Amino acid sequence: MFTSRGKADGTAAIPYSGFNLCHYTGDTQMHVVECRGRLAAWLSVPEDNIVVPRQIHSTEVRFIGSVPADPELIEGMDALVTTLKGVAIGVSTADCVPVALVDDNAGVAGVAHAGWRGALGGVVLRLVEEMLSRGADLSGLQAFFGPAICCDCFEVGEEVAVRFPDKYVVRKPEWPRPHVDLPGFVAAQLCDIGLRPDRIVSFSPELCTCCHPERYFSARRSGVESGRNFTFVILD
Repeated sequence: MFTSRGKADGTAAIPYSGFNLCHYTGDTQMHVVECRGRLAAWLSVPEDNIVVPRQIHSTEVRFIGSVPADPELIEGMDALVTTLKGVAIGVSTADCVPVALVDDNAGVAGVAHAGWRGALGGVVLRLVEEMLSRGADLSGLQAFFGPAICCDCFEVGEEVAVRFPDKYVVRKPEWPRPHVDLPGFVAAQLCDIGLRPDRIVSFSPELCTCCHPERYFSARRSGVESGRNFTFVILD
């Protein structure tokens, strides 16, 4: 599941208008607390059962075995895993790729934030490794992609493009710089380690944050000091 801006107060030009749970990108504490309370009420869980790490584009994964989560333990974490029922673990994104993974049979859930650095570093692969160590099985995993930037919008420098396989780099005469299909690259990583394509709910262009800034937060549209979309998973 993931959040959107909802009924934003104003336009996409207002960086925090709408529904934002992220506490470290410049929004007011009052607004963040209000939004977290609304999500907790909608999920019918205590607010402490919503775990929002502070991300730094790392490949670090943290297992959440109890709540409330110690803020120091989720500082600098870009992926979370849990076996707790009724606990929503999530990541905050505004163009980067959020991926939620769940093995319902094993009762293991995980979520990762994959920007281009994290994707190349293998953050999603490390997430899968941690989930397998907690009892998940590749055959039982299902992956879901949240809102992210599409290839047509994700312009990068050559120094970034050359780090990706050619099949995920697109160059067009009308584009001054190359573009990268980041969701496609992450989906391929999952397939390469054994997830069946039919177990991956792939990224859709309708979920492009940059194409739809009125619907989703986009750092490319509003700057890094703006709200974030929250992609999360919760075990029943």
